[in-house]
Amino acid sequence: MPLARREFIKNATLSGAASLCFASVARSDSKSGEPEYLRNARWLGDRFIKWQAPYGGTDPKNCPYRTKENIVPTIIQGIGPQVRALYALYDATGIEKYKVAADRHAVFMMNAVHDPPVPYHNKMTLQGEEVYAASTSWQYGKVLSPCYDLFVKHNPDEHVFDLKAYSIFQWLQAHRRDDSYFGVGYPNGEFEDAQFSCDLGEVGSGLVGYYEVSDNKDALKDAFGLAKYFLTEHEDGSAAGVWSSKIGTWLVGPWPGGGAEHFTSQQYDQTGWGWSCLVVGEFLLELRELTDDDSTRKQIAEKCVKAFQWCIDHCQFDDGAHGMFGKDDKWVGQAAAAILLYTRLLEQDLVPPDVQEKYGPKIQKSWCWMLNHTGKDTYPTDGYIKVTGSTTTKPPENLLWMMSWTVDALLAGGEKFTCN
Repeated sequence: MPLARREFIKNATLSGAASLCFASVARSDSKSGEPEYLRNARWLGDRFIKWQAPYGGTDPKNCPYRTKENIVPTIIQGIGPQVRALYALYDATGIEKYKVAADRHAVFMMNAVHDPPVPYHNKMTLQGEEVYAASTSWQYGKVLSPCYDLFVKHNPDEHVFDLKAYSIFQWLQAHRRDDSYFGVGYPNGEFEDAQFSCDLGEVGSGLVGYYEVSDNKDALKDAFGLAKYFLTEHEDGSAAGVWSSKIGTWLVGPWPGGGAEHFTSQQYDQTGWGWSCLVVGEFLLELRELTDDDSTRKQIAEKCVKAFQWCIDHCQFDDGAHGMFGKDDKWVGQAAAAILLYTRLLEQDLVPPDVQEKYGPKIQKSWCWMLNHTGKDTYPTDGYIKVTGSTTTKPPENLLWMMSWTVDALLAGGEKFTCN
């Protein structure tokens, strides 16, 4: 990493408690004066610490949200989001235990992935036993960001993982494809690669995060190459694009199929979901700040605003709760996803006045519902309230993922929203 880049990061690192400014409109504890949103975020963050193994990662003995089988890709998928949430808690409070836990998780993740098997396959044989390889593209993306990039930003004098990050970027090239840009690295039935939008959104954020701390121009080039997948209209029988103007957001994937995480009867190429709205939206909005191309910036803004509108129009219940594929079941983490996408749009002043007028009060209702369901005594089991039963709570790691989004949303929205 160029020294100038490191010095910039070192000087720009937040100073913890100094960055926190309580909003006068936030509901607060009458004794401590701590805003409710921060108290709730800390309660969730403290659970992450409680469930962490001494060496990082989720503790197989104490964490209720860890898959019992030794399936490495599943086990690690909820850890990266915790890294971001814990660093955010540290940045907001200056409390060291959150940084310690975030560092530990980040180091665990950077050591969990490995080089791709040759020829590539998502499974490999280890001492006669078939196991899942920890080398899919989304795992590489998740390690590059939020694990590596946020670790660097919070530990700017530590260089030991720079070569590992560079190696991960090189390993990612095994997932290049002719029919799109990157694949996810595992099949969907008869289709060689599932090319799920949420997984590839993680790849994109990983590339952007890696570029921002390394100044590796090839990573930025790949990020823009991948972005075309999300900006291109989907056509049946093609993996060139995954945007659906008909639905108003990104499809789960370009190919027919179903039965993945949280699915019951939903079809990948016929539906959107809150996961992709946030994961893809965040990637594209991060990338938008790195280009001066007016066409690209406009396309990103328009699609991310439409995805936010989809979250409200299709997934929001009357009380402000959010479903996953529609108004199915109430998920605290899906309300958080919509709130986060909205705050990301606000950061770049991308919410048009007419959209703000119509949707501002609605996302305010989402905020109040989330705030009222994130306290120690109000958080529903698994962050889930059954309505139709058409979504599932499997795998457990995704429940940790949505808890992490909830922490992020509480911190991002705490000074933007108010509830009586």
